[in-house]
Amino acid sequence: MERTTVEDMDIAVRAHLQGWKFIYLNDVKVLCELPESYQAYRKQQHRWHSGPMQLFRLCLPAIIKSKIPLWKKANLVMLFFLLRKLILPFYSFTLFCVILPLTMFVPEAELPIWVICYVPMIMSVLNILPAPKSFPFVIPYLLFENTMSVTKFNAMVSGLFQLGSSYEWVVTKKAGRTSSESDIFAMAEETDTATRPAPRLVRGVSEAGLEAWAKTHQLDNKDLQLKAQAEEVTSLAAAIKKTSKAKPPNRIFKKELALAFLLLIAATRSLLSAQGLHFYFLLFQGVTFLVVGLDLIGEQVS
Repeated sequence: MERTTVEDMDIAVRAHLQGWKFIYLNDVKVLCELPESYQAYRKQQHRWHSGPMQLFRLCLPAIIKSKIPLWKKANLVMLFFLLRKLILPFYSFTLFCVILPLTMFVPEAELPIWVICYVPMIMSVLNILPAPKSFPFVIPYLLFENTMSVTKFNAMVSGLFQLGSSYEWVVTKKAGRTSSESDIFAMAEETDTATRPAPRLVRGVSEAGLEAWAKTHQLDNKDLQLKAQAEEVTSLAAAIKKTSKAKPPNRIFKKELALAFLLLIAATRSLLSAQGLHFYFLLFQGVTFLVVGLDLIGEQVS
């Protein structure tokens, strides 16, 4: 935590520099929890992009001085750090959020189709290759990734220049996680009641039988009390969950809204100048920014 906010990447880099080899097991499936809202996802992505840039500054001298082969150093620097954490966010943000909209206001400027179409499609296909089932979602993925490039670009700059937000550590709120102590207490009570062994009567003389019956009666009373307490706690937890299901008010993300208006105005100018491909891209990208800026994406899960 004191060194970086991405301790898993830090361990991987240092192990790689020590000559450790890694094997990727493609058949292992691990369940994961999703962020409960777009705000939580946004903070998670900020940490995941500012942390690597912060780590890059720390590890670059060690990478240069390490004894691993030169091609491994280049692979580590380019693919592990720069390509996905610096180059792609910078490319997406500057091209699709700044340069392309502004060219609609300058008639002399013209971008070739391969810049706004082929390059992003190739990048998206390369990202989707590990998961072929995601191929039908390549267009929504591209639009959403361009929208997230604002957050990623900001995080990349803060991590690279070690600004204040690069050290921010906020635990991502996940959907489906037990969030209240009452839920945990109720689960513990139910487990304890279910696993407690039932008392056994020892048949023998009458006095021993009476003593065993008295102990059993006392245990039954305790079980009833614990069961009543567990039911009370469970009902309280259900009431808390019911009240917490109320959707919180939507947030307003000013950067995304500003870019949405810029893109929509640029789309209007593109339509007036009969630039069909530019118009459709700017329109859909502007609508995506507008939806995200008004926090209308996804469900707020408590």
